[in-house]
Amino acid sequence: MSYSTARRALAALLGLAGLAPLALGQVYSTAPDWTSLDMQVSTGAALVDLNRDGWLDLVVSNGNDISLQRVVVYYNDGTGQLERSPSWQSANTAYHGHLDVADVNADGWPDVAVGILLAQGGTSARLYMNNNGVLNTTASWSAPVSGDTFGVSFGDMNGDGRPDLAVASGEAYNNVPKRNCVYLNVNGALSPTVSWETATTKNFNTCIWLDRDRDGRLDLCYNGSNTDTFVYRNLGTSLETTATWRTNDIRNQFCLMATTGDVTGDGLRELILADNNQLFSGSGRFRQYNGLAAGNYNTTANWTYLDGYTAAVFLGDINNDNKLDLCSGEWFGRSRYFLNNGTGFAAASSWQSAGTSTVERIYLGDVDNKSRRVKAAEFSGSSKLVHLPTQPVEDVLKVVVDGVALPRSQWCASREFGWVSIGVTPASSVRVVYVASASLDMAISNWDDTKPNQLYYNKTTPPCAADINGDGFVNGDDFDAFAEAFDAGDETADFNIDGFVNADDYDAFAEPFEAGC
Repeated sequence: MSYSTARRALAALLGLAGLAPLALGQVYSTAPDWTSLDMQVSTGAALVDLNRDGWLDLVVSNGNDISLQRVVVYYNDGTGQLERSPSWQSANTAYHGHLDVADVNADGWPDVAVGILLAQGGTSARLYMNNNGVLNTTASWSAPVSGDTFGVSFGDMNGDGRPDLAVASGEAYNNVPKRNCVYLNVNGALSPTVSWETATTKNFNTCIWLDRDRDGRLDLCYNGSNTDTFVYRNLGTSLETTATWRTNDIRNQFCLMATTGDVTGDGLRELILADNNQLFSGSGRFRQYNGLAAGNYNTTANWTYLDGYTAAVFLGDINNDNKLDLCSGEWFGRSRYFLNNGTGFAAASSWQSAGTSTVERIYLGDVDNKSRRVKAAEFSGSSKLVHLPTQPVEDVLKVVVDGVALPRSQWCASREFGWVSIGVTPASSVRVVYVASASLDMAISNWDDTKPNQLYYNKTTPPCAADINGDGFVNGDDFDAFAEAFDAGDETADFNIDGFVNADDYDAFAEPFEAGC
């Protein structure tokens, strides 16, 4: 069907009336909408479409430093409901820490890496490869260095477009510091030996990759365990071994989690930490360090919130106002969110859960497929690192550099933070095709084995799916935008997100357009 034919047909049918958007409602109920039947010492968690059926699944690592347990997957049943008992579990048991997800071998299927605590099994991390939608039950790679590892994070240290794995190790309770390290991805497999390590031993809880100085290279943030939080700058193909930036306001943080994103609206990304006050002199506060125009962050926090055993932070636009909101969790307490007022967060939370739990990880994603859309972002210049206008994203489908689509082996991406790292230097342009949602549900892992893992569905009314240009109205401009993309076979016309642009997408668009949502 051509653009002109489609335009005339739908115009005649619908009259192209403009329709106003619906008002926003409450984001989450105070009680979870889904809970797992199994109650384990759940620690790491991520929402990801493991079997590529178009629905997000929940992968969870269990054990922490309490019990030998397994990595498990709660699959989505295809209606937006997670199974209440996991139908996949690893053969390996371990004291599992946190996990991260990336396509290590560039086959299009997301793989799962997990940290190992208490130096169990002589390794600090394991990798489970995805075999056409099902994770292998035994690990295909184990880190060769033993270490008490609570956190792992995928990033691209050497700029080749492949995901490398950082591990955060050290045991602060008994002061057993480690040299923290990165394992490079070499031709689709993690290195059997350490590729980079810190100059000195330290105790770190978790880590994330971010572009601290906005030079188009991923730096590595290590979150302090009875020490400061440090950021190791990327020098081009490796990292500095002694960090040149660190926090200096709370010198003995017990930072369990970090996140990053532009919450002040100035185009600079902030660093937000969950500084737990367990045992050490941590502040018991969520702590926000604002980004600076010259690069780096403030070394003292610009915003804090006292919550005692602070544990988890995650940024996402949960009320669909184009501003990043903060979801947080604590041990033995309540989950909260802080709505962004345009320049940051208020002194009090905007919402809290009715019940308490022992939160380890929060992850946002559209579990019930309420508002997923294929989008495209265009970038000019020669940077090998780009940040999508949305975080988190559901998936990254395609990366085009200077008009040429790259194979998956030449790019990697972060769903949580929305960055894409490219293995070739663009001459002038980058185009990224990705899936994003305006209806983010909140999954929570809980390490109190008398309580379940939880999921809160987003209760707000998302923008009409037919509002292609995002102006708040459904009218002829939206049909023009859709029909033009449809006629060109552009991926953004893949309305049902099945990987093809065809008549099914026209029908999928016409239904909400006709109804006006």
